Amino acid sequence: MSGNSKWEGKTKGSVIGHKFFVFILEFFGLQIAYFVLRFVAFYFLITAKSTKTSLRFFKDIMGYSKWKAYRACYQNYYIFGQTLLDKTAILAGMRNKFTIEHEGQKENLKYLKDLGKGGILLSAHIGNWEIAGQMLEILDTKFNVLMYDNDITKMREYMDDVMKKKNFNIIGIKDNDMGHLVELHKAFSNNEWVVMHGDRFRPGAPTIEKTFMGKKAKFPVGPFIMAAKFGVPITVVFAVKETNSHYHFFAKKPIEPKRARGEKEVEKIVAEISDNYVKEVEEMLKRYPTQWFNFYDFWAEE
Repeated sequence: MSGNSKWEGKTKGSVIGHKFFVFILEFFGLQIAYFVLRFVAFYFLITAKSTKTSLRFFKDIMGYSKWKAYRACYQNYYIFGQTLLDKTAILAGMRNKFTIEHEGQKENLKYLKDLGKGGILLSAHIGNWEIAGQMLEILDTKFNVLMYDNDITKMREYMDDVMKKKNFNIIGIKDNDMGHLVELHKAFSNNEWVVMHGDRFRPGAPTIEKTFMGKKAKFPVGPFIMAAKFGVPITVVFAVKETNSHYHFFAKKPIEPKRARGEKEVEKIVAEISDNYVKEVEEMLKRYPTQWFNFYDFWAEE
């Protein structure tokens, strides 16, 4: 987590911290881990640099009073920690501890698969859709997770050790290397899904400006250009935590762009898809504000 005005291009976290909670999960169970997490969340509330920007989000964007903002900020840290614990528990074979409601799976995701073109599942840092992805095996479709290849390699390797079954592949994005485009083309050709987030970008990356929650904000343009140039369908997905043991998964209606043949077509498709994406994220954020896990000043001006 970061208190800076920009995302730094990597997810901060400690492998030791994850190992500590995996130990608690294995020997004491999920509820004890949740109990310990309450103290960890309070520690972050009073020490983390990100608290300042989180409070600004709840007060300036959501319109909360000072004390309601503090309560929401604590809950934000606590739920964030819960989703990390839940993901670890599920990957370690404890998925029977959770239930999930699927909204849009049959009419939207099955339709996406039947198109035979592959597709992009685009999410945001709201809730934790990866948990739902681990439970979508009924569709028998391979997932490819597109992510920046930074210092989280050791974390991913460690998570592989606790996983009982792996139904996704990781495609890394490296600086000044277009190798991931070859892997993307291969995935789409095999009718596989590429999943990514559309609400973070690194400094210097191309962006598109949108009105989001009443204020101007920038979004990475890459996912939308990818859909336009590959000509693959794209659908927005979320999974939010509604109780300690229950998640709600949303799969929105797919957009099916034709493969763009020129820059003007690319711009038109990008505008259409990005408008739809921002609208869906805004709607979800209003419903679940304490599950907004962008711990930096998202609306900061350059």
